[in-house]
Amino acid sequence: ATVGVGRVVSRRSLDPTIGVDAGLAFLLVGAAWLTVSRAGLRPLGFGHAIVQLTAVHFHYAGFALPIVAALGAVRAGRGAIVPLWVTVGVPLTALGITAGGTLEWVAATFMAAGGLATAGLVASCARTARGDTRVLLFVAAAALGGGMVLAIGWAWSVQFGWSYLDLEQMARWHGTLNAIGFGFAALVGLHRQPAMVVPSAFVGIHLRTPAHERLAAIAADADRREPTSPAGLLDRPTPHGFRRDKWSAPLPHGFDAACEALRQWAGHRAAGITLAVAPPLRVGETVTMAIPAGPLAVTATTRIVEVIDEPDRFGFTYATLPHHPEDGEESFIVTRSADGMACYTITAIWRPAILATRVAPPITRLFQQRVIERYLSGVAGAESTSAGLPR
Repeated sequence: ATVGVGRVVSRRSLDPTIGVDAGLAFLLVGAAWLTVSRAGLRPLGFGHAIVQLTAVHFHYAGFALPIVAALGAVRAGRGAIVPLWVTVGVPLTALGITAGGTLEWVAATFMAAGGLATAGLVASCARTARGDTRVLLFVAAAALGGGMVLAIGWAWSVQFGWSYLDLEQMARWHGTLNAIGFGFAALVGLHRQPAMVVPSAFVGIHLRTPAHERLAAIAADADRREPTSPAGLLDRPTPHGFRRDKWSAPLPHGFDAACEALRQWAGHRAAGITLAVAPPLRVGETVTMAIPAGPLAVTATTRIVEVIDEPDRFGFTYATLPHHPEDGEESFIVTRSADGMACYTITAIWRPAILATRVAPPITRLFQQRVIERYLSGVAGAESTSAGLPR
């Protein structure tokens, strides 16, 4: 569930794999109801059987169904409509169960219709599959379709007082179709599809600093990517939708010490940033970092696109790569004036790029401001000899 939430808030755009993210996150709902059931609790006055079946139901409707919808949409070359449909249907169903009445009828019908659409995607995958994989997917499509027809009948019979299967019969038939016919057969069948390449959203927000192996994997992927903004963005008028910010600080230890601090990434280290590798300041080098944010860590990748090495001006600019919470460029420049005074200036032109940075701009800017302040203090406080710099 943590990985699922991390994938969701790290998203740059919607694609069919949003269903994978949702299924992982919704597993927590099923687990919560299972815990309530095993503890013998009866929230909102629900009977024990309803609590237990809700726990079971959310492992299939909440976990398996969005994932199968996502994998089926990718394999069939479809868009995100069906995965989004069932993703919205999960919390809507939960709300309907809680409120009862007409809302429960509407929610159940909406969810079952999404399940039928998913069955269509699985059947489409089955037509292009071979051997026992084809059989598994056809079984899954038929079982899911049958289970959803039963679910619609149940919802409508409750709403309009029709005679229908009782709860025990629904659990036996609808539950078995979900568990064995749909859940097992669909996941195994889709997993065995040899030609399926599933694009995945990167996880940019983590519960703690990722291990070195994870950072190395992110770095290896970043080496194959191109910057997310036009080259030379800092030298152009600020495009619509972007923001330009500038910060400066005096350098009491002088120009040379600050230049060495930049070479050693002292500002980034002062901000608590973990670098996969501290690269040399050279155009084309990829920088992969994990930035602390309280109990969380944000991973980001950039590429050095300019290096300045002049007698009185030194620094570099890097551009964001796709694995980054922002789009844009950022420069880190040390200058020395005619009177010998040195100054460190950071300039950024940026815009939010993922869900987490788009939904709360003030928090994004506050977080950015804190990191920049540490960048400034890390370089401005560097001693005049490189031995004093953090390694």
